[in-house]
Amino acid sequence: MVKRKGLAFMLAATLAATPTIPAFADVPVKTMPVMTMEVKAAEGTPEKQPDISKEKALETAKKALKEYFGITVDDKKYQTNTEYRKDWSSPDRYVWAMNWNYNDHMEYFYTGITIDATTGEILEMNKDGGKYSEQGTKVTTITKEEAQKKAEEFANKIVPGMLAQTKLMENQDEHYRDMYGGSYPVFYYFNYQRIHEGIKYDANYINVGIDGATGEIRNFGYRWDKTLSNLPKKDGIKTLEEATKIYRNNMGMELIYFPIRDPFKYEPVPKTVKLAYRATYKFADMVDAKTGKMIGWNGKEQDQQMKFASLTEKQIDDIYKKAKPVVKRAKELTKEEAEKVALAVLKAELGDQVKVNSTNYVEGDGYWESAGRKAWNIEFTVETKDSKAASEKMAMMPNNGRIMIDALTEEVLAFNNWQYYDMPYGQPFEPALTWEEAFAKAVEMIEKYHPGKIKSVRTDQANVIYQEMVDGKLIPPMEYYFNFPRVVNGATYEENQISISFNNRTGKIQHFNARWQEDLKFPSIGNVISEEAAKDAIFKVNELELAYFRFNTNNDYQNPVFDTKLVYRIAPKKAPFNPYMMIDAANGNMMDYNGKTIPIDAVNDFDSLIKGHWVERSAKLLAQQGIIDKNTFKPNESISKLEAVKMLVKARGMDYYYPVKEAADKLKFSDVSEDSDDYRFIHMAMRYGIIENKEGKFDGAAAVDREQLAVMLVKMLKYDALAKTKDIFNISFKDQADISPENIGYVAICKGLGLLGADTNFRPKDTATMAEAADMIYKALGNINR
Repeated sequence: MVKRKGLAFMLAATLAATPTIPAFADVPVKTMPVMTMEVKAAEGTPEKQPDISKEKALETAKKALKEYFGITVDDKKYQTNTEYRKDWSSPDRYVWAMNWNYNDHMEYFYTGITIDATTGEILEMNKDGGKYSEQGTKVTTITKEEAQKKAEEFANKIVPGMLAQTKLMENQDEHYRDMYGGSYPVFYYFNYQRIHEGIKYDANYINVGIDGATGEIRNFGYRWDKTLSNLPKKDGIKTLEEATKIYRNNMGMELIYFPIRDPFKYEPVPKTVKLAYRATYKFADMVDAKTGKMIGWNGKEQDQQMKFASLTEKQIDDIYKKAKPVVKRAKELTKEEAEKVALAVLKAELGDQVKVNSTNYVEGDGYWESAGRKAWNIEFTVETKDSKAASEKMAMMPNNGRIMIDALTEEVLAFNNWQYYDMPYGQPFEPALTWEEAFAKAVEMIEKYHPGKIKSVRTDQANVIYQEMVDGKLIPPMEYYFNFPRVVNGATYEENQISISFNNRTGKIQHFNARWQEDLKFPSIGNVISEEAAKDAIFKVNELELAYFRFNTNNDYQNPVFDTKLVYRIAPKKAPFNPYMMIDAANGNMMDYNGKTIPIDAVNDFDSLIKGHWVERSAKLLAQQGIIDKNTFKPNESISKLEAVKMLVKARGMDYYYPVKEAADKLKFSDVSEDSDDYRFIHMAMRYGIIENKEGKFDGAAAVDREQLAVMLVKMLKYDALAKTKDIFNISFKDQADISPENIGYVAICKGLGLLGADTNFRPKDTATMAEAADMIYKALGNINR
């Protein structure tokens, strides 16, 4: 059976800025049966036989695994899988993909390798493994610079000379670690993209993954064209200034209301909304460097590939006039009443063969559509010829779908109708609807079930004309999808919307969802910055880059025909910015998805501050895990209580999803607000036993002395009970008399674990510096008890 790769996938795959190879985490890998598979070429063409035999591919793979990974896979304990197929990264190429794995109650192991079936070249290698009995926490032992050196040495072994023709790309993962931190070792991922005549060609790349704990190469992959004679020349292209003007003139800035929630806990109904701008491109987000026209992911001018539909003001008014006021009942619908309402809708849409299977009352965030509402969720079956055939095959009665009814207003909130067919994907069929007819039916659905909202949604719809081919056959669109987002004060609020789709085989409704919260307060748009000012903000952190863009000209993805154009596309001047970031409509600042301002310039020059410092290596390793904040870390300055708590909590492992505001154990500190960004860290420190939860002030700005830091560190390691044991500790610091008697055990444990170095004085009452705290915390990582 051919796997489906729809438009959404193709868009995502084509627009991805960097090709990726999966990084294998430290988790068990399930064993697989020994199996050999072959992929046939498209129907109507002879099957492409491999130039490299299966036996030769296996021989090459085993030799490479031994040479580069030190792995021998001849042992019979390994399960193996060998597959001859098209290359997922370049479907015009055939490959041998082989893997070996082993898993028992003691250990697990996986290794895989992909070889070009024509040339025998190694294209990818991956490995993973470990022992379940391994104790203690793994620690990041190599810095990014050390990992990069290893990555480049390895790449130069396998593909000598290629790395010199590439440029290392920024890795966004590093900036997520900076924001959220993590106690687990860093996995370093390096993506090198080919540079030809000073221009990026990201269809060619080298990827290397390094285990930050062991320093081992964990994965490698590359794709490389032997010749670039087909690439377009730079002669006659638009200048950067010309392209920027074209791009800017064609880039829209849409004003939206953005929901603001607790960044660490999903709230089904946001507490507030914020006005923001975001860039819009109408499916064309690159400038053809030769023609100056805007083009999209398929290399074409999108206005030639699109259809548009919208309602006139009169049509909207005519629908609105039919609306009856939505009346809230004093008491929720009973189960029987809800089923009666639901059946009336189901029979009107699907006919009399509908059967209710189950009915459940729901509130809150159990379902996306019922957020902030009380509703009945009703599952049903439509007993058609196709569904009966499907049920016989599966030996069970399939649920064809569900409908959700508001328990107080009787409105239809959701309607999902899954339809079964006794045929594989990829078979041509006679479409039941044109796109225009489907749009008219979508409007009819709103008219029937939510006519009062027609003036509060955007009715403009666009359809990219795309024709997919499978095995050389043209396949009509399987589904037509429409989304009508809520509009308030002329700004879009997409979290409230009516979305509708139709099955193009049957012409019947497939999905209907109406998510709407009436009680939200929307700020006025009176004081927002202009669209031009919002564009200025975008280009403050982004710029256009000239690149070679490769795209498939053939709708049949199984038989791609590639072409390449020179394009100008938007790219960040530096991470973590990207062209799709939002702009705060009040002040023009870059805004993250929590509604918070992203600083454009670093607060701290971290690398300069630690260069040559005795704590440089430990600080780098902690910073790469996000345990210390590079923007505030100053090695020689004293560390505050709050800074120490944050570092210790991140080292132990931050729980970003624990519902701290709903927790029974509230913080008692008088100077810590639940709305503070620091509340979660202090609460986690209390849960871990690092600090005591007691009446009075937390006093987060107070400096921490070395003795206090030792106490918190030992508590973080869960040796608190041991530290309190009397008369078992003996320490030899010259100034041990200055240590508080109740804290002798804490200092002794720090000394015994090697966290304090070789100083003969402990200096317990001296203020601890950030460097001292970082050094002690890094040394403690391997002793954390989970």
